[in-house]
Amino acid sequence: MGQNTSLPKGRRKSLRSFVRRSNSKRNLSHTFNVTNINDSFELLNINIASEEDLMTLPEINRETARNIVDHRKAIGRFRRIEDLALVKGVGARKLELIRPEICVSTRRNLSRSSSRAPSYDSLKSTDSKVTIKSNKLININKASVFDLQGIPGISQQIAAAILIHRNKKGSFNKMEDLLKVKHINRILLDNISRYLTLSEENGLSNTTISKSNIITNGVAIQPVNGHVYKPSFKTQIPNGLAASSVIDIFELLTTYSARPITRETFKFCRNGEPAVRVASWNLHEFSLEKASNLGVKEVICRTVLENGVSLVAVQDVKDPTALKIICDELNKPTLRRVEEWKDNSQNWNFCMLDTHNTQLGFLYDSGGVADIELISLMESPEDTKSSCEALIAHFLIGDLNLQIVNITLKKDIDLPLLNQKLIDLTNEEEQVMLCMDFSDCLSVNDNFLTLGGLRPVFPLSTNTHFPNLKPDGNTHITNILVNPSLNHSTTGYKNVINKGMTHLAIPNGWSWGGPISPYCPIWIELYINNKINGTAL
Repeated sequence: MGQNTSLPKGRRKSLRSFVRRSNSKRNLSHTFNVTNINDSFELLNINIASEEDLMTLPEINRETARNIVDHRKAIGRFRRIEDLALVKGVGARKLELIRPEICVSTRRNLSRSSSRAPSYDSLKSTDSKVTIKSNKLININKASVFDLQGIPGISQQIAAAILIHRNKKGSFNKMEDLLKVKHINRILLDNISRYLTLSEENGLSNTTISKSNIITNGVAIQPVNGHVYKPSFKTQIPNGLAASSVIDIFELLTTYSARPITRETFKFCRNGEPAVRVASWNLHEFSLEKASNLGVKEVICRTVLENGVSLVAVQDVKDPTALKIICDELNKPTLRRVEEWKDNSQNWNFCMLDTHNTQLGFLYDSGGVADIELISLMESPEDTKSSCEALIAHFLIGDLNLQIVNITLKKDIDLPLLNQKLIDLTNEEEQVMLCMDFSDCLSVNDNFLTLGGLRPVFPLSTNTHFPNLKPDGNTHITNILVNPSLNHSTTGYKNVINKGMTHLAIPNGWSWGGPISPYCPIWIELYINNKINGTAL
């Protein structure tokens, strides 16, 4: 769309420079008139051009194009064409060569539609939607991460660095103090200072520096002067940034938070027979605030939907309301990526015991092909509470009368006692599944994977720890155990989900783009017709 079909594919010739060089060599015939050439060919806006676009200019190679983009990121945007001469690899001579073909504004650039798409960094320029929404200056001593990211030239990394410095050293006394912040140099300071103030009167005086908790995703934040400071990540920003600005910023982060390619869209059947996928997932300190993070909501919902999971045993849930937030998003999507998933039944529920300190629950789809009916919930036996926390539930899924034990083992586990209790709990006629969480265990061996005489779905060598985070101990964090009766209903399909677990809107210590949990979800696929004999694992 918007492409000039007369231009060949691949690298385009520089039409303006061709005409200019032709004039210098010989006189043109009087029948060949070039008039108003500025109205005939589109000028390339160097503030929104990608590397590939810049390489269409005379003598601009990949390295120089990258230098231009990097320089633009540092200064926010080019304000004059002459500023381009400061970029390494350009200089005065090359600038004069490309000057007739470039501009720094779209005002003169109306002659024809462009095939050049704006690059990611250009979306933060003054031509973008993500800009300061008012004429008010931002008070550098009170600004949130989102306020700072709304300033041209300030990335997530720089915004976080400013908050770190402000917390460690206190308020900024003068603008030059920003030069002490990591990643800020004189060029960047000159460009961002026009948007900043130290004054209460000109700034946004109705805000305070928030110290509410964020998701650390297993990364410890070292205390500073006896206090741990964690940057605020609220979905509603009171610092003068309009709600639309927050959505704009999140949409940018979403666009560049890649989702994995779905190689198979699970249609709730296998070999022509109805089937269901059951998962286990330690959501790691899943609080109300964590669930309210837009990136967290998007990743959880899309992970469940993309993998066709109908029932999830969840661990480490700090607040039942957090699961309700996920259900609400699945049932009435507000996020673009969740709303666009067409195979969502929008009939999701959750359940937890209403008891003190319980951290186990279930998220399940009561619609679609699998009619899931919750029959009952029970806590673990009293004499095993020092060894584990367990939540036992019965789900009716098609012909499957599935008994699921959602269980988190503790450090001081009495393995023989727990083994005997599980033997007493199960029998060969019932279809039993254990969703095992080993995140608190110092070590895991084969004895953990044969509790109650059950059989593990995944071998002990399987890494279920998020691959980009260094584990404190075990890499085998999660497994699913089944008894012989349920094993006959397995389809042979299973998976550890370790892709698509991150989002640029999720803090990870003082950087961004972290995973929602240090632990990966796993799933197993089951036939829901008892007449089908599945492939043994």
